[in-house]
Amino acid sequence: MEVILSKSLGFCSGVGHVIGLAEECFRIATDKQLPVYSIGWFIHNQRVVDSFIARGMRHIEHPEEGIPGVALIRAHGIPDTLRQSFVDAGYFLVDGTCHNVAYSQNIIRNTPAGTTIVIAGIVGHSEVVALSGLWDSAGKLVPVSVVESAHDVSLLPDRSGECLLMTQTTLPAVQYKEISNAMKERFGQRLTIGNHLCPGALRRNKTLIDLCGQVEAVVVVGGLKSANTTALARIVAEQGLPVWHIESAQDVVPQMRVFERIGLTAGTSTPQNDIDAVHRALIGETI
Repeated sequence: MEVILSKSLGFCSGVGHVIGLAEECFRIATDKQLPVYSIGWFIHNQRVVDSFIARGMRHIEHPEEGIPGVALIRAHGIPDTLRQSFVDAGYFLVDGTCHNVAYSQNIIRNTPAGTTIVIAGIVGHSEVVALSGLWDSAGKLVPVSVVESAHDVSLLPDRSGECLLMTQTTLPAVQYKEISNAMKERFGQRLTIGNHLCPGALRRNKTLIDLCGQVEAVVVVGGLKSANTTALARIVAEQGLPVWHIESAQDVVPQMRVFERIGLTAGTSTPQNDIDAVHRALIGETI
């Protein structure tokens, strides 16, 4: 059996950045003799997160869940309301927000009052949450609506004036296209597109489609709760190929080895050593 690797693998820049800052949190916490925390899961890869938990990083969602210490803001960002509550409680914050998400947050913060702001995204996804609790320059909460489909667009209240469409940067491209087309049809010239899907994720999707044309099946490695990794598995299924979404080499099963050529790709928060371990397991090397 031959394993064909996708041309786009490994951490994206945002994930690599926040993992480096997670290490920085430990250094700061040691210097200040403080506990170290992550506000939410700082990336959607449980194996990576668990490695930091094993070293003493504790996961919390709100400041009252721990005594003040050094706290890492996740790559998907957090709302301004939550950020301020940590500051008021005396935490030392290290901002791991992905630059694409931070850019999106600033657009929303600086949008003129009266503009209808719509976020294309998955309700409850941490990036969508981070875009939904922001303050304007006067310190007032910026109202937003979240839509997951074209049908949701049809349910938006009728308002006059300008409309801004923002998106969860890891939203599947097909889902985003459906929503943006519905928004353009409904709001016409009043609509402004504020941000775009993550270019790294789009590039990874394109190389995966190319890979599907060369293989009989695909293994996708990454966190089961990762939106971008789940989207990769969906792309393979849409190409009509057998697909497995797994987190580690321990998840490799004999059914994967019945193909002459199988593809291997991974989500943006999947470490290279996990990818390498799955590769070795697929070709029968000892894990």
